Amino acid sequence: MKMFSLRIFLVLSLLAGLGTVGSVGAAKAPSANPAANVMVEQWVGHNFTFLALPVDKQAAGYEIFIGEEAVHGFQGDRSVRIPYAEYVGKQITVTGIVPFPAGYNQKEYIVTMTVDDTGEKLAARTMRGQLEGLVLTSDLTNARQQFLGTTVYPKFRDLSGLYWTNTTMPRSVSLPIGSPVTVVDVYAGNQSQKPIWLIVSVNGEKAILPIAYSWTNTPVEAWTEAPPWQADLFAADPKISLGGSYALWAQIENGDIEEGMTKEQVHLSWGKPMRTEKNDSVWLYGTKRLTFHGVVLASIETLSETNETSIDTVSVK
Repeated sequence: MKMFSLRIFLVLSLLAGLGTVGSVGAAKAPSANPAANVMVEQWVGHNFTFLALPVDKQAAGYEIFIGEEAVHGFQGDRSVRIPYAEYVGKQITVTGIVPFPAGYNQKEYIVTMTVDDTGEKLAARTMRGQLEGLVLTSDLTNARQQFLGTTVYPKFRDLSGLYWTNTTMPRSVSLPIGSPVTVVDVYAGNQSQKPIWLIVSVNGEKAILPIAYSWTNTPVEAWTEAPPWQADLFAADPKISLGGSYALWAQIENGDIEEGMTKEQVHLSWGKPMRTEKNDSVWLYGTKRLTFHGVVLASIETLSETNETSIDTVSVK
């Protein structure tokens, strides 16, 4: 607690312009790499945009605080959160990062920032290395440059419809997995994990395909070498890039699998496994255990619901 109180003091000193803080990085120009993944420690100088919040979270506002109220906010006072309506869509520039110990050899960060159009100073505290409600502005810009007007191939059977009201659920738009859709708009969404909405045209209807463009503002343990948007769409026709017969793609669309499928094809058909074992060579879905040799599905087994060590080998088609 003493260490955290000291960190708060340092942040407030920074906000008040009382001096510099050694653990706060000096401002630097953002990376020119359009797909750069920016670690929290590298945020200084980068620009972020406030996302819309889900309807049920708008009244609470953003968990970000005006400088002089930051101490109360860090201590759990929800009344000093900045209001949603006044900040949604605004842009901020990060001015300082102050790490502090968070237990179990982990650390979090106090982030100081300035609102671009007013110069107002704000502060926030990361949770698992992430700040909710913000998207890296260059991610939004680069996603628009890469995807707007292009054809993409979603890895989903259903997408949320674009138009809805606060009192009705969005209507689902159905489409075959890997079918072509055209991106007609790109803008900030309302979820920090997938903060960018690709607005796509599906048979004359508009639907939302949420993506993350880079791993910035995502817990580091979730990062992979591939860009995160590849989990949600193909940039090229998968029937060509992945191969397979018409019958195989019909199985994927029906949610069926069989031995000989690749990991990518199984993932498309059944989605992400509940867990994996043996260095990703075994995937588990409920009572089904799938074993792969390399990337090829070698066997499908049914586990006993009462004893997972009792296994009946079956073929699922």
